[in-house]
Amino acid sequence: MDIILWLVLGAVAGILAVIAIYRTLPANTWQWGGAVAIGVLGGWLGGWVTGLIGLDAVNWLGSLVVAFVSAVLVLLLLRRVMPSR
Repeated sequence: MDIILWLVLGAVAGILAVIAIYRTLPANTWQWGGAVAIGVLGGWLGGWVTGLIGLDAVNWLGSLVVAFVSAVLVLLLLRRVMPSR
């Protein structure tokens, strides 16, 4: 059950991060999938880093905040590394 909650929170965090960075909803299926993937990746990285430094999200809201901040950082890093089209 924890993995399902982790995936759902990551998906929500990714969609919110895309909205926060690009100020628009994803337009097509590929963009929605990318937003979900960024959120799951960001949630995983954020959980890993906060675990390394000794912080721990105690409920789903803390996990969502960590995943959102991490997803925003991943998106900003991707914008920096990937050339614009």
